[in-house]
Amino acid sequence: MPAVNDERPDLDALFADLAHPNPHLQTQAYLAMVDHWPEESMPRLIDLLDQPDVSLRRAAVRGLGAFGRTALQPLAALFQQSDDGTVRASCVKAYAQIASNYPGEPFSSEAMAVLDQALSDASPVVSQSAVMALGQVGIQALPTLIRVCKGDNIAHVQSAAMALAEIPDPRAEACLREVLSDPDTDPLCRQMVEASLGRLESAR
Repeated sequence: MPAVNDERPDLDALFADLAHPNPHLQTQAYLAMVDHWPEESMPRLIDLLDQPDVSLRRAAVRGLGAFGRTALQPLAALFQQSDDGTVRASCVKAYAQIASNYPGEPFSSEAMAVLDQALSDASPVVSQSAVMALGQVGIQALPTLIRVCKGDNIAHVQSAAMALAEIPDPRAEACLREVLSDPDTDPLCRQMVEASLGRLESAR
């Protein structure tokens, strides 16, 4: 969203607005960063991903989501080098924001590798966030979501089933039907798969 006037806003003032509890102010701040200070603001947003202040950390995640593909590589680098589960989860959540803000824009192979790696992260928050992010990525993530849906992590199977219900591809429906017909499928997963198939059929 372009600024109303041509005057370049002060970057420190924008970061002060990002820390404000008002989400509307936060949104205006990071959109102005994208418009006016992209090279300067992205590293500072990435530095906020280890913030103990949850509100500010979430605002930074949303802000990075507004940068689109240019944020993929810096987030991948941070994910790979960080020992902090909160930071890794924030990277993955930023990927989900990017996918949501730029639907249909392909993710780099490096970014997809990060999401695949995150699925087996020691932190359950990271791994569950990865399934959610893959669901936002959509058709490009279909092979991975199918693999997850056929796996043995109940929480992941449920999230993957929900994600597959949003992907209009015959392979998504085939996977759900295969999981449903498997007698070893967990009862809770079976309920989610049935609901997902119902959503697919309703969409048709």
